[in-house]
Amino acid sequence: MSNIEIYYGSKKEFEKIIPKHYRSLTDLVYEIDKDSKNYIININGQNEDNEERLFIENLVVSSDEYAGVREHVIINFNNFLGKFDSENIYLHNPPLQISEQIKRLYSNTKIKYQDYSSITLGNLKAINTTYDSKIIGQETVKFDLLQSLFPLTIENRKKPVVLLLYGKSGIGKTETAKFISEVVGEPLFRKQFSMYQNNQFANYLFGGTHYEKSFAKDLLDRESNVLLLDEFDKAHPSFHSAFYQLFDEGIYEDQNYFLRLEKSIIICTSNYNNLNEIEEHLGSAIYNRFDKIIHFNNLSNHAKQKIGDQIFARLSEVYDNQLSNEVIQRLSSSYVECENVRQIHHLIEDTFALHAVLENIED
Repeated sequence: MSNIEIYYGSKKEFEKIIPKHYRSLTDLVYEIDKDSKNYIININGQNEDNEERLFIENLVVSSDEYAGVREHVIINFNNFLGKFDSENIYLHNPPLQISEQIKRLYSNTKIKYQDYSSITLGNLKAINTTYDSKIIGQETVKFDLLQSLFPLTIENRKKPVVLLLYGKSGIGKTETAKFISEVVGEPLFRKQFSMYQNNQFANYLFGGTHYEKSFAKDLLDRESNVLLLDEFDKAHPSFHSAFYQLFDEGIYEDQNYFLRLEKSIIICTSNYNNLNEIEEHLGSAIYNRFDKIIHFNNLSNHAKQKIGDQIFARLSEVYDNQLSNEVIQRLSSSYVECENVRQIHHLIEDTFALHAVLENIED
């Protein structure tokens, strides 16, 4: 009987537990399809029926390989495994059709889950001391964040914290999510919802065929427990029901996958201006599932100046600053005319770039 291990988590962590030498599913399917007689030598010797069988010491199936095989391999995965003898099988984030077959027929199957980092009191202290210097002009946001994230430090708390950050574009919402992931020490899992406007998004959220991309599969493959659903308001309201159970219990499932997100931080962003507008457009069902809705203020002139000074100092090193004092003063006085961080950044970089181009042309 084969030793079978199912691993749920990122590819990076999965690769740490698999042996150095192995055969992949893609390679094996190709070989079996190429030679339907399966004549390959069994290094353990021939079986009692004198039927030569393929022997695989280590079979490793990565999560992206399921999409590359035919449907019958997925549906009849145990029959596929019966075509050869194996010592060790490692399955990475298998679809339900495969995992249910495996667990039903192989009672000794080992199941492991990636141990994602969860926020700690130390992380909260780091947010408290450094947030204002990282996200300028949003001093009131910090206390809302600390209050909403604190429940995740309670040992028995499993449910995710779900936040909605709202306000004008380019004033620190996305950067806040990035900052939290940096504090936790894991790369941010980010999905840009403004990209999903058609019927294909329904298949992505609710699950289509096994070879199609899906939100559930992306969640299983994630490297982080800090999730950013950017511009969440851009998704059509008909898709919100896909998130009800995720926001309530940390469970997400479609017709191909099932997973739990424990102690996760789920951050959604929106460009709405007030709470009434949010509830009207998103609807009460999803609105009431946010643990905290946090407003980001428009940038004050003082904040714009401070942001501009930081960006200028950073880009000065990149462009080897050769601007005159007069140009620097005019540039600095223009920061307050910008609406957000992006505009300030573009203004400063365009100034440096124009100066660099003129210098090179004159040379």
